[in-house]
Amino acid sequence: MKQADKKRPHPAAPMSESEESDSLFHAVFNQSGVGICYSDFEGVFIRVNARFCEITGYTAEELVGHSFAEITHPDDIAIDARLGDELIAGTRGPYTLEKRYIRKSGEIVWVRITVTLARKPDGTPYRLVGVIEDINHMMLTEQALRASETRLRQAQNIARIASYEIDHRDESRIWSEELFAILEIEGTVDNPTFELFEQRVHPQDRALIQKTNAEAIANRAPYDLTHRLLMPDERIKYVEVRGQTSYADDGTPLRSVGTVQDVTNRKLAEIALRQAKESAESANRAKMDFLANMSHELRTPLNAILGYAQMLETEHAGPLQPKQREYLRDIMTGGRHLLELIQDILELAKIDAGRIGLKIEPIDALTVIGDALPLIERMAAARAITLHVARPVTALPLMLADRVRLRQVFLNLLSNAIKYNKLGGRVDVTCAETRPGFLRISVRDTGIGIKPERQAELFVPFSRLGAESMAIEGTGIGLSLTKKLVELMGGRIGYQSVVEEGSTFWVDLPIAGQVRGQAASAEPPIPAHGEGLQPARAGSNSRITREERRLLYVEDNPAYVRLIERALGQIPAVSLTTVHTAELALVAMRSMAPSLILIDCGDPDPLRQESRRRLLAVAEQRRIPVLDFGANQASERTSGGGEPVDIPRLLSEIERRIGISG
Repeated sequence: MKQADKKRPHPAAPMSESEESDSLFHAVFNQSGVGICYSDFEGVFIRVNARFCEITGYTAEELVGHSFAEITHPDDIAIDARLGDELIAGTRGPYTLEKRYIRKSGEIVWVRITVTLARKPDGTPYRLVGVIEDINHMMLTEQALRASETRLRQAQNIARIASYEIDHRDESRIWSEELFAILEIEGTVDNPTFELFEQRVHPQDRALIQKTNAEAIANRAPYDLTHRLLMPDERIKYVEVRGQTSYADDGTPLRSVGTVQDVTNRKLAEIALRQAKESAESANRAKMDFLANMSHELRTPLNAILGYAQMLETEHAGPLQPKQREYLRDIMTGGRHLLELIQDILELAKIDAGRIGLKIEPIDALTVIGDALPLIERMAAARAITLHVARPVTALPLMLADRVRLRQVFLNLLSNAIKYNKLGGRVDVTCAETRPGFLRISVRDTGIGIKPERQAELFVPFSRLGAESMAIEGTGIGLSLTKKLVELMGGRIGYQSVVEEGSTFWVDLPIAGQVRGQAASAEPPIPAHGEGLQPARAGSNSRITREERRLLYVEDNPAYVRLIERALGQIPAVSLTTVHTAELALVAMRSMAPSLILIDCGDPDPLRQESRRRLLAVAEQRRIPVLDFGANQASERTSGGGEPVDIPRLLSEIERRIGISG
């Protein structure tokens, strides 16, 4: 990447459709994270990818020319062969099978294989294509879990419950034989005592037993306590002791009877489950940290790419040919789509991990609708879609929701209503109280509708419901993310759809119990990047000057640094000092007084976050403005995906902050 930035080659000549298809095929095949194999109708491998070789332990040269049966577990060959024959004969479609391979080392590895037919252009079956996932860890875990469950059931079936009786007049005791067995006291004792029992009680639990017993007698309540036993060989056992006492008329305890059950297996299972939960939570935190870092690392270079594309669109570097403008549009569209996908995946992961913060407050639904419409109007205009918001006849109550997330939900629904609409169609937005305690926002389109057989997939992540074959841009995450956000805010989402007539999606959210006379006018949309990025306004406090302004830029990505350097070349009388870290920025500020600090506050690295906090504190103390245009603005998202940096808007904001106007 760095070498490519030093000297940009001229754009390569466009590939033919067949060349592009072949290039894409080779990239997917060789770099796929799952195993892929091609074989003839006899099951002989013709071609395998690197991941398949990793799964089986063989090299491609060792596999090609050999039958699948040679590396398949003998017990799985017949069913795989039968399903393959049915697929070739056309009596069944593609199939998925969990089977075992025998690795070159002799180890058994469980896989999930999906087999389909490759066909010639005329539709004739030509080859078998297998996609293989390594599920060995999952299968071994399931087997271990089943074995553990079997042992637990056996322990429950043969569990012994001992009994005891206490005569409180002389403190004599009667124990069943099972109690001696639980306490591992050989033989039986004619007159067992509490001291004999206490010898087996874990020292740390003795005081608790005495306290619980005294409270039960004082309150005439049943006795119920689980505690530990410490065996002579240092083993710990858990017992559940239950008892009930009868009393004389004057309240004197007469007789207690109860049971003692060995619950060691259950307690150990609970401890293991708790440890497993803690381990899973730790793994989930690690996943979130990874996703946050990957989101930042991917979005930053993507923003650089899109930033350069925006600079080219300004034609400061020279006029563009129509074909070049078309290429730039493709770059911008693809880049924004990828940013949206990255952000949506991160959002889903944050919700699943319970790490998404909400600020639930009374909100005017019509105000949120008014905020969102300007953000979607250009998209609607491109497809000649009419947007109509119905004004309620009577005043609406406020709803309880997170303002930013509600706008995100509404924009997701509006975006879908436009994308899946017909050219020249219509989108109607209504807001009404439909059931007690809830306010409903509905978005109705006149689009293609959703087939009944695909409606069950509506809220499944990455399910496009067949839209991937219709050249409609999307990730398949938006509705899943929308549903999770609505439910987090205490609401629910629903829909109605008729094929070729359109769909209506609605969101019900709780009412706050307050009423406004009428909807407030729409406020300016929340910026997608940085703190309060706004175009410079005529008549503002900016002043015309050529006095040099010094900017301090904290960024460790060379591509992004070059982008900002070249973008700032369009602002006169500005010098830029770039440092890689916030610590270096603090050092630089000892010898310079910057007019503005540019920094990415979205970097999730905890060490860098701490140094950034120190830098921001010093900047606040010295009254130096700070502009954050980081790539990770999930907390202030206004749509279903992250927005790229807007170079013209950024430059305008920098001019406003440092008091320079064209």
